[in-house]
Amino acid sequence: MWRLSAFLARNPDISRDAFLSRLVDQWAPSAASFGQQRGALKQVVVSLPQDLSGTGLESLFPPVFDALVELWFDSSEDALSTLSQFAGGEDALRLDDAIDPSTSVCFLGEVKPKKPDHDGKSGVRMTVAGHVREGWNIDDAHRYWSEVHPVVAQKVPETWERLSLYQQIHNKNIIGDELVSWLCPYQYYPMSADMGAPTIQQLLAAYDNEQYMAIIRPDEQKFSRPEDMLTFVSDRRLTFN
Repeated sequence: MWRLSAFLARNPDISRDAFLSRLVDQWAPSAASFGQQRGALKQVVVSLPQDLSGTGLESLFPPVFDALVELWFDSSEDALSTLSQFAGGEDALRLDDAIDPSTSVCFLGEVKPKKPDHDGKSGVRMTVAGHVREGWNIDDAHRYWSEVHPVVAQKVPETWERLSLYQQIHNKNIIGDELVSWLCPYQYYPMSADMGAPTIQQLLAAYDNEQYMAIIRPDEQKFSRPEDMLTFVSDRRLTFN
């Protein structure tokens, strides 16, 4: 499967409630209908932000983004063909006037599940995106991340067993920004991933333990820059198909 992921920050002139209402009530149903009638879109998913205001977690996950949008396809060919249809579509499909283009970003990649959540146990999900460590080419970093890093992670039950979901998205640097100009700017982040857990406390515990810091974190730092990531935390996912 392939996925266009969009980290969306709203236009500052629009309230979050108004932005999310437009996104969920108007844009997502229109996008799902258009993409399935004229292309090969499988589904549209909108993840809404978890409200961490007033908690100690707000500083860990500052509210930079207002929503995460996912457009799912069977293949890269299906994705590029369908996105080209969107580029010439109707005004109802456009979100560019509602978003902050200086902050919002999207990217397209292949989804590689490493720990699927078949039972739907992920009450909370964190999606991140980042860059390859200097000195690595992207293909080698993707290969190490896919083949070696999950093996390392499974050596730490304090992390691995707390996660109900772990999937990687290996993003591609596509040519043709006009394919997504109706949504938001395309900015290439080679790596993104979803991590899920039943609760936010369990998700945090998966990464706030000595074994994670001693074993998994150093491995992440070999091939990526985990200190320089986009982050979005959600406890509500709405699917349109």
